[in-house]
Amino acid sequence: MLRELEEASKVLKELIEKGKVVRVITHNDADGLSAGAILHKSLIRENCAVHTRSVKQLDEGAIKDASANSQEVIIIADSGSGQLEEIKEHLLEKYHVIVLDHHQPKEIKHENLFHINPHNHGIDGAREISGAGMAYLFSKALNSANVDLSPLAIVGALGDIQDAGGELVGLNRDILEDGAKAGVLKAEKDLRLFGRQTRPLYKAIEYTTEPFIPGLSGSESACAQFLSDLDIPIKKNDKFTMLADLDKDERQRLATALILKMIEYKVPPKFAESIVGEVYTLLNEEKRTPLRDAREFATLLNGCGKHDKNGIGIAVCLGERGELYQKSLEMLKEHKGYLFSCYNWISQNIGRIKNAEVLYYIHTNNEINESVLGTVASMILNSRILTPIKPIIAFSETEDGAIKVSARGTRELIEKGLNLGKVMLYASEKTGGEGGGHDIAAGAKIERGKEEEFLRHAKEEIKRQLHE
Repeated sequence: MLRELEEASKVLKELIEKGKVVRVITHNDADGLSAGAILHKSLIRENCAVHTRSVKQLDEGAIKDASANSQEVIIIADSGSGQLEEIKEHLLEKYHVIVLDHHQPKEIKHENLFHINPHNHGIDGAREISGAGMAYLFSKALNSANVDLSPLAIVGALGDIQDAGGELVGLNRDILEDGAKAGVLKAEKDLRLFGRQTRPLYKAIEYTTEPFIPGLSGSESACAQFLSDLDIPIKKNDKFTMLADLDKDERQRLATALILKMIEYKVPPKFAESIVGEVYTLLNEEKRTPLRDAREFATLLNGCGKHDKNGIGIAVCLGERGELYQKSLEMLKEHKGYLFSCYNWISQNIGRIKNAEVLYYIHTNNEINESVLGTVASMILNSRILTPIKPIIAFSETEDGAIKVSARGTRELIEKGLNLGKVMLYASEKTGGEGGGHDIAAGAKIERGKEEEFLRHAKEEIKRQLHE
C-alpha cells in the first residue's frame, strides 16, 4: 500500500506543478471531516489551489456534481470504494481521481484512477485504519513534514470507534507513534469517559456512550446516585469532582463498579472492561477544552456534520478557534442532548423492535433523524436489551423521500462470520439501492416501500455467512 501511496503522491505533485486545481470530496462525519482537513492543509502546503467539500453520502448525484466542476484532479476520502463504477462513468474520462477509502471495496482499473484501500492489502479497514488515517498516510507520502497532522488521523479513527477493543491497533498504532515522536500526541491508560477533561464526573459518566453503560448512559440522576453509592462525592471543596480529581483508590473503585454494572446488564466482560483503556491527548490543544481529548474532538465534529455545518467542522480542524469554534461547541452540546433524547425514545419504543430469525429490525419512520440512525442502532445493540444477540437493521425516512438503512453488529458476531458491509451491498443491489460499509457497521439507501424486500435479501445473506 505504501508503494501505491507514493506513486499517487508523485503523480499529484506533477499535476500540481502544472497548475492543476484539486477538488477534495469527503464524508461529513468525524472521520471524513478529519480526512478532508488533513488533505486540505497538506495541499495548501504544496501551494496548490484546492477546494474541499463534504457530503452526507457519495451517491451518483454527488459524483455528477463533481463532474460539473472544472477541477482536473479529484481526491475522494472516506468514501468512493463502493462507488467506483459511478466514478468511472462520470469522472474518469475527464479527471484524474484518487480514492483514499477504508470501506470494503469493489474494484475497477483505469489509467486515471488511483484506488488505495487497506482491504486490498489484507489490512482491516474497520479496525486498523480509518479514512482520516488513509488521508494522513497519503499526506505523509506527499511530504514527511505532515506528521504534525497525525492528531487529526487519530480523531478520525476514534470517530469511527476503531478503539472499541480498548486501544488503537494496526496502522492506527503507527500513526499514533508518529504523533508521539513529533510531540503532538500522548496515549495513556485511563477510564474512557466522555468529557474526562471538561465535565464533572457524574456528567462524564452520563455522556459516555462508547462504550454504552446500561443504566447510566443518558441518566444524570442514576449517575449521581451511582457515585454516591461508591462514596465518591459529587463535589470536593465546593467544586464539582472531575475524573482528574480522583485518588488512586477512588479511581479503582469507580472502574470496578462500572465494569460490574455493565456485566450486570449482560454486557460481555471483555467489552465491559473496555471502559478502561487508552485515551489520547492532543498536546497542542488548550487544556480543559473538548479539543484536548481526541474522543471529544471527534464527537464535536460529528455534531457539526449532523447539523449540516460541515465547513465549521473542517475549519476547527484547520485551527479556527474564534466564532466558528464557539458555534461548534453549541452544536456539540445539542448533538449529545439529541442522542440522549434518542435513548429515551428507544426506552419508550422497545416494542417496535421486531425479531426476524437472524436479525432484529425497527422502523423509526421520521421520528429519528437519519443522521444518527447508526448511533441509535448501536445504542439498542450495546444496551443489551435484546437477547439473544443478533445484528440489528434500522430504517428511517430521509428528507428526499427515500429510506436510510443502518446495520450494526457485535464483535462476537463478526468472529462467527458476519459481514454487514456485504449484507448491505447485496440487499441494496437486489432492491435497486446503494449500500456497503464495514463488517460491524454498514448502511444503505433504498426507495420507500422496499423495506420488506430489503430485509428478505439481508436475511438470505446473513444466513449464508453464518452457515459458512
